[in-house]
Amino acid sequence: MTTTSAGGQMAGYLWQASEACRRALTSPNDAIVKIEIEDDLSVASMEGVIQSCEQLKHSEYIQSISESSPIWWQAIDAWIRGPAPENSKLRLVTTSNLKPSSLLASCYLPTGLPPWESLLDEMNMKASEAANKQLAEKGVYARWSALGHAQRKLLTRIEIASSQNRLAATNDQLDETLMDRGVSPLIVSQVRESLVGAFMTRLTNSLDSGGFEVSVKAMNVDFLEAHARHAEFGNYDFPDLEYTEEEVYALRAEHHQHLIPQLVAIKRDQPNTIARALKNWFEARALRQELMDGAPHVVQDLKKHDKNLEDYCQTLHEEHLPAKDAEHAMEVGRDVHSSCMKYQSKLGRTDPPLQFTQGSYHEMSNALRLKWNPSYEEEK
Repeated sequence: MTTTSAGGQMAGYLWQASEACRRALTSPNDAIVKIEIEDDLSVASMEGVIQSCEQLKHSEYIQSISESSPIWWQAIDAWIRGPAPENSKLRLVTTSNLKPSSLLASCYLPTGLPPWESLLDEMNMKASEAANKQLAEKGVYARWSALGHAQRKLLTRIEIASSQNRLAATNDQLDETLMDRGVSPLIVSQVRESLVGAFMTRLTNSLDSGGFEVSVKAMNVDFLEAHARHAEFGNYDFPDLEYTEEEVYALRAEHHQHLIPQLVAIKRDQPNTIARALKNWFEARALRQELMDGAPHVVQDLKKHDKNLEDYCQTLHEEHLPAKDAEHAMEVGRDVHSSCMKYQSKLGRTDPPLQFTQGSYHEMSNALRLKWNPSYEEEK
């Protein structure tokens, strides 16, 4: 990361995280995005095959780079010393411009046939002259000179993304990416803040591990969660993820712990029943999060609402218990579930939609605050 001050270093690290977050939103579902493992940023398959290695160079200042610039040589040196396989993509992502008259511009922003041999000759000359003292002292030129001619062809695998927006403009880039994923412009800033917050939580939790990686699949779960939290209640639809219905269903189901198993324990596991339960649960979570972020009296209203639901469920169980055997416990659970799905409790002075009550019940079952089948998990 190219920086000149403590503030510049921090900007560089945040820019790196922002780029990783964007990459996780735009990479295939079966990819993994990594920071400071193979490179500043890398993308690999679930099987561990490295698909791209990226050097990220953020600068506080407006500057141009050429084949003589330390930024360029540092990136080359990182790839020489790094683990990138021969078929992986190499990317230099930088806020700097390519100097129009440079060989770099001719090769990586070509208007005609890229002059690869001229760039190679120029770099060989720079290395032999040890043109930059600091690079020479760090062995950068020596490692280049030690490469065979064929290995120096890595130049043709490189892509340079120059003139990238600095940290201050990354919010706009993320917003554009999210809107491309179907997020409404009316809520895109809130979704971005929630998603970046989830990403940074994942990142900070890994600080002691020597690197960070996250699957695109996991980030899509965070994305769905962030979008649901801010979508208008009752009008929520999943953005187009370019996945099949089964894949979206898997993403949603993967985020639960006990919700579906509890339904299975009372044989309420028909596909339509589970799909409706997940939909109501997910939409209720969005509104519940909004309420929990509200004024104290609103939070208190939600707690009273939940306590009412729990008490009603407990009362129903008490009418049937004790269960005679496993079959009876299952039947009790089915009866209790059926009654609870028809019950509505006030939320403050309002009557929330029935779907909210049902989703709230599923939230409680997922957290094991209640059980449909009284013997659920007793043998575990």
